[in-house]
Amino acid sequence: MYLPDHFNIHDKEKINTLIQQNPFATVISQVNDSQPFISHLPLILEGDVLIGHMSRKNLHWQLFQKAPDCTVIFNGPHTYISPTWYKSGRDVPTWNYAVVHLHGTMELVEPFKEQLDILKKFSKVFDPQWPFHLPADLRGENELTSAIVSFRFQIKKIEAKFKLSQNRPVEDINGVMNGLAQRSDENSAGVLKLMSEFKNS
Repeated sequence: MYLPDHFNIHDKEKINTLIQQNPFATVISQVNDSQPFISHLPLILEGDVLIGHMSRKNLHWQLFQKAPDCTVIFNGPHTYISPTWYKSGRDVPTWNYAVVHLHGTMELVEPFKEQLDILKKFSKVFDPQWPFHLPADLRGENELTSAIVSFRFQIKKIEAKFKLSQNRPVEDINGVMNGLAQRSDENSAGVLKLMSEFKNS
């Protein structure tokens, strides 16, 4: 990833927060010179490990066995930035965004009890009001493990890019924030929130 110093983020708390608030990840595997295989999956962060599961019909899990090195991408808020918001002089449009790339290795989790534990964690994180239970056709060990494959992703390298106008003069940053404040969409609000946090940190 192209990562200029002024957009390169090392703050683990900010990185973890982006992951937790945007858990729908892009998982990328590549074996030798073959075309990359990509899956889009919700993942949960536990320390330096991500946990998740997929349908056994999704053959991506077989690539985890052949080539456990993977890249996982989490996209945070992103939005168009109008040059009319700048105060320091002539400029061009751009795009502000926050993204995290994680590089590491995949390990399959196949025992029934461990897969069940992962499913319970997902339920607790994403729907704590729902009393977790498996449907009747998945309650047996063979039925569940033949339907899904779970995994752990050990994080080995983190690249975090928060492009939030840090390379601009203060008057431009304030102009961008004022412009974003006039919008009502969720992405603009998310970028504004991140910019406010950086400005006040």
